[in-house]
Amino acid sequence: MKDDAANMVILAPNDNVGIALRDIACGSLARTVSGVAMVAQEAIAQGHKMALGDIAQGALILRFDVPVAIATMPIAQGHLVHVHNVASRYLTNSEDHYE
Repeated sequence: MKDDAANMVILAPNDNVGIALRDIACGSLARTVSGVAMVAQEAIAQGHKMALGDIAQGALILRFDVPVAIATMPIAQGHLVHVHNVASRYLTNSEDHYE
């Protein structure tokens, strides 16, 4: 695979997260086939979400234009969006696994 190949997908235009198509190392460029590109501020494992822009605490996390979680703290662009900084709108992180 070429180093400049797309390694992230954005599923819908209003999404505020991208999905890593393969592991993205901290400091590496994450890019889509449509030309969106940004530096990963921490390691993003394949299949995990990365903030496309700054996300405020309490903002909805949109994936495929569907709210899938709520940010529990501010999330800066290029950071991992996962259970440490989001909560499910339906499950508790302490009792149920949510990604």
